[in-house]
Amino acid sequence: MFRLSGVILSLVLVAWPVAAIAQPADLVIVNASVRTMDPARPAASAVAVDDGRIIYVGDDAGARALIGPGSRLIDAGKKTVTPGFIDIHMHPRPVFDEMGPFGLLDLTPEGGVTSRETLLAKIAAKAAVTPPGLPILGRGYNDNLVGGHPDARTLDVASPDHAVILVHSSGHRSVVNSRALAEAGVTRETPDPEGGQFERNAMGDPTGIVLERAAGAFSKVREKAPQASPADIREAYMREFRGFAAYGITSIGDAGLSPEKLEIYRDIINAGMPVQIYAMMRADHVGWLLEHREDPSWSVPGLTMRAVKLVHGNSLSGRTAWLYEPYANDPSYYGLPPRMSQEQLNTVVKQVHDAGLQAAIHSNGDREIDMVLAAFAAAQDANPRQDARHRIEHASVVNQQILDRIKRDSIAIAPHSYELNHGEKFEEFGSHRWELMHPNKRALEMGIPAGGNSDHPVSPPHVMQRIESLVTRQARSNGKVYGPGQRISPDEAIYLWTMGSAFLQFEEDEKGSITPGKRADIVILSADPGSVPADEIETIDVMTTIIGGKLAFERAGDDLRFSW
Repeated sequence: MFRLSGVILSLVLVAWPVAAIAQPADLVIVNASVRTMDPARPAASAVAVDDGRIIYVGDDAGARALIGPGSRLIDAGKKTVTPGFIDIHMHPRPVFDEMGPFGLLDLTPEGGVTSRETLLAKIAAKAAVTPPGLPILGRGYNDNLVGGHPDARTLDVASPDHAVILVHSSGHRSVVNSRALAEAGVTRETPDPEGGQFERNAMGDPTGIVLERAAGAFSKVREKAPQASPADIREAYMREFRGFAAYGITSIGDAGLSPEKLEIYRDIINAGMPVQIYAMMRADHVGWLLEHREDPSWSVPGLTMRAVKLVHGNSLSGRTAWLYEPYANDPSYYGLPPRMSQEQLNTVVKQVHDAGLQAAIHSNGDREIDMVLAAFAAAQDANPRQDARHRIEHASVVNQQILDRIKRDSIAIAPHSYELNHGEKFEEFGSHRWELMHPNKRALEMGIPAGGNSDHPVSPPHVMQRIESLVTRQARSNGKVYGPGQRISPDEAIYLWTMGSAFLQFEEDEKGSITPGKRADIVILSADPGSVPADEIETIDVMTTIIGGKLAFERAGDDLRFSW
């Protein structure tokens, strides 16, 4: 028996009798250290798969008895085998050559931007190959690595003749140059939009630093960038999903889809891409979702349309989350209030709730989160639903009262695990808050459903890096541990990324553990995350990724092999 958030799930014995299996297996894995995430049988040495489903979990002898003429045999060499990883909240994007006409500059540390000089050099290199009149777009800079947020004058040095628009690693701040301000018509007379802000200097002129919804002022400038063909876009998304497979990700949740993007996903799944996608439609497309979710043409295996992504509140790493108490380094600043009032939020949440859908609401600050919980409670009071599994995406800054309320109302959460990449951002919230920021440990202790996610591109979809961050909560930039009481074990971290995530997507009976009858989503790791030093977990490689019983990715030294 396994208890999760008050729901008791009966799990059947793992190892089926071999005699009961009528045909040989398609795939057999032996000589493995299998971490099943199934409490009925936590460990095994072998797995057998047929027709995309797990048919046997047990010892090598039992699995070898299922080998037939067409079976594929994998000797795992004692390596660790886990269920496939489920990244329940991310934002996939097409991957183009960043110096090509359709590419965004990769301004992350992984993209080589670790200082102000490397940032400006990359912008200048892009300017050298960009025709006049076209904008230069980039994403992912970390202000702590590049000497703070650059402003318009700084960017002008690198590219005075092109509009430059750079998005912060949080996705909730941007910085633009003077040319972009001029092309967008943003001046000292331009008012701040509701839910956004143009930072200004002492004279009242925009500095080029843009918060939250103010970024919409530059949409027409962005639209001047060259547009790739539908075929090129589909292939660019395929490259993105190949990268996910190399990290062991077998299912994703796309947090904020439009019908146009959903159509691309349908096309690439039909073309043979084996990944599973849990689609969270944007709130402005609720009507479309209600109209199309029963349409047979959208009933593509691997594409689930059940949830709606709402945004109520702002960003932790972007320093815009709305708080009850001020930021530690600025006693006059509480963050930016959400765009919607409580009444407006209640209305849209009730619409989603009454339609029988799952609401997944982005909210980071404690003051925002209380409003979300009030909206959930109002919807349930008006129309009680069993097992709605409404979610708060991130739930970054909480207190015990908020967590008690989350538990009482059967709400799920999807906390971040990016301390390794962005832990230094915690400083601005004050040490008194750290022990309940990103409350993964407390969620497990309280039985609050929680799942693993990268919020890619906010942090890389590098699952072993995310697991290390959950285990250590240590920032790479300064070596500091933020909230040691929220550290969890490697097994608990793997659980969050497998069964925890599956539950948040209503798929705990379909995936998340290596159990007979479930989908054969399986990963082979180069080492056991529990057997290496905690600060070396991110160095563990994914050797093999199997999605629905099909080999999706293999690593042979530096050779990365993909099946699609």
